[in-house]
Amino acid sequence: MRRTRARSGGGLVLAVLLLVTAGCGDPSPDEARKTYCAQVKKDADEITRIVDEGGAGAALQVLPKLEELADLAPRDLTDEWQTYLNALHGWRDALDDTGLEPSDVDEGLPRDLSREDRRRLLGAISEVQGPEVKQAAEGIEQQALDVCGTPLL
Repeated sequence: MRRTRARSGGGLVLAVLLLVTAGCGDPSPDEARKTYCAQVKKDADEITRIVDEGGAGAALQVLPKLEELADLAPRDLTDEWQTYLNALHGWRDALDDTGLEPSDVDEGLPRDLSREDRRRLLGAISEVQGPEVKQAAEGIEQQALDVCGTPLL
């Protein structure tokens, strides 16, 4: 008889834990989209202003905000954000690896770069400007316009 009570008591504890943790899961798609759109609307003006000012470092300057948006993005944008951010991370890493600041390449690559550094930077630039990244950015922008009613990139 004691074993039966212990088992049913354990079952009750498990049921209570499942009920309690059920509310701690991922937000619904609608809630996630609302949260994402609220952040898009909050950050869009600053991101647009900085990117419009231009320069090689503009995207890197807003990278933390872009990463936050990617973390909030609906699942249907996961691939686009990953592609976009991977390219920006590659650009940032190439600059770090060569010891350059974005402003050092605003008017082109320095003449005294080693062949390896030049190759690394040109590869990163090519990636950022490539068709996959452009397509990802277009998808992110289209979602921001269609769902959030706000231009972003």
